[in-house]
Amino acid sequence: MNYLFFYGKPNAVTVAVFLIAGIGWFFAGWAIYGVLNAIRRRLPAGGLLTANFLRLLTFGLLAPFILAEAWGIWQARERPPRGPDIYLVIMDAFRADRLSYWGADRYLAPAVEMFGVEAVVFREAFTVSSWTKPAIASLFTATYPGTHGVTANFYPLPEEAVTLAEVLREGGYRTVGVTSNPNVTRPARMADGFEIMDDVGQGPVFNAAGPPLSCVRPLTAFVGLRPFLGPLFYPTNDGLDINARLKFWAHFARGRPAFYYIHYMEPHIPNLPSREYLYEVEPYLVKVEKARRLEIAAGAFFWEEVLKDPTFVPDYDDNEVALARALYDAEIRLMDVVIEGLLENIVYPPGREAEAVIVITADHGEEFLEHGRWLHGAGLHHEVARVPLIIKTPGCKPAVVEGPVNLLDLPPTLVSFAGLQTPRGWEGLDLTPYIISGSELPARELLVEGVHTLSISSGEEAEECNIELNGLVAGDYYYLVDENAAVEYLYDRRGDRRQEDNLASDAASAEAGGVLAEKRAALARARNRVREKAFGRGEIILPAELERQLRTLGYVY
Repeated sequence: MNYLFFYGKPNAVTVAVFLIAGIGWFFAGWAIYGVLNAIRRRLPAGGLLTANFLRLLTFGLLAPFILAEAWGIWQARERPPRGPDIYLVIMDAFRADRLSYWGADRYLAPAVEMFGVEAVVFREAFTVSSWTKPAIASLFTATYPGTHGVTANFYPLPEEAVTLAEVLREGGYRTVGVTSNPNVTRPARMADGFEIMDDVGQGPVFNAAGPPLSCVRPLTAFVGLRPFLGPLFYPTNDGLDINARLKFWAHFARGRPAFYYIHYMEPHIPNLPSREYLYEVEPYLVKVEKARRLEIAAGAFFWEEVLKDPTFVPDYDDNEVALARALYDAEIRLMDVVIEGLLENIVYPPGREAEAVIVITADHGEEFLEHGRWLHGAGLHHEVARVPLIIKTPGCKPAVVEGPVNLLDLPPTLVSFAGLQTPRGWEGLDLTPYIISGSELPARELLVEGVHTLSISSGEEAEECNIELNGLVAGDYYYLVDENAAVEYLYDRRGDRRQEDNLASDAASAEAGGVLAEKRAALARARNRVREKAFGRGEIILPAELERQLRTLGYVY
């Protein structure tokens, strides 16, 4: 009960929950007393089973639960911690170069662009992996994939890992997650620390209903699945529905600072644009035959082909690639409308000034054969590795910050803004001083691990294989190794943002050869350091329905 009877001034929802819980215990007591009284009537008269004794026994049976509810209400009297609301927004598969800060020549996302005008923009932000699950696991635990080990759809977070949501919840924050990606779900232990985690595929779960047998638990489970709540009952991946769900759950987080994790899927395949954005696509449709149009819109991954032949390149021609990019850009436009709705209706609703920390970023980007790979999961060039990162905090001055950052820097930064201590074992740099000052970040080495563990056969003979890529942002260079193809890439980090000139191909020159040797050694040291901290692997859990959803998205063969 203490988690739903909110700290601070109660609102209408919390008062209703309190009253219904009280009524629930009253009727529970009435029912128990009725059953005991019916038994008494069937027994011979006299003895201990008097009416008064039955009343006392009923109260004794209910006393532990009533006292637990009372304890919860007493806990609610604690003074709420000071701290801003925190919104961590993930735009799945959103390429950095679709925004003008990273080189776009069109305004595909004006709402996100305008948000950046009033915020701090990190011009050189990197993911830590080539696909969602290890990237978000790293974002939640501030550890690299080599440490947390979540490199397959069926690997969950290890129990030893301390998540961002757990830290904020222990610090007094309400923690609410709404996600439409089946890789960010309860079976993967991604819900650890969240009081409310609403993943579209599994439905809402309440970790915040007080004592184990609280009357609030069945109440919240009942309310969370009612048809009259619209998108809560009819789950979709649509970002506008995600906003509606978030707005509902926000009622359960008022009265205390709250942490909201929101994961949108608009840019991710399948890319099926709504009618409003077909103008992006129509010029290319007539140039591609129907079967190929459907294949491109649905989004075909080629991981199995890459495992069998590391030099594999999909046979899409220029028109088909142009169609894929147009479909993607149409989804970027829709993503922008969703972000606009989030900012206007939830973060900054009319009539209320909100003091909040808002982070808008992505888990990875998307590639369309710029370097021979398709979509994500099998490449780590800038199209996949670079992500947008825009942070707005109370009182911050707009700035564009130079220097490399990655997703591991976000957990310590958000914990710092919440006024809490960073847990031991977390990596990453607290960006708070740089957000406040707008100064350039220090030079440092950032690791990018693109390990993707796949099963290329089924049943007892299933064989696990890795698509493995390792990158290092260090000094003036971005160094990348495709372990499967045994190919090295070395790019000038600042002068070659499109990564068109692979300096490793000129390793015969003394300068390039010396840099390659240096980066190989630095990458080896970074990988060893990360793996020395590795957790034990958690129990593999992949429910049938979750497997079906992942198969629909192309993550499971």
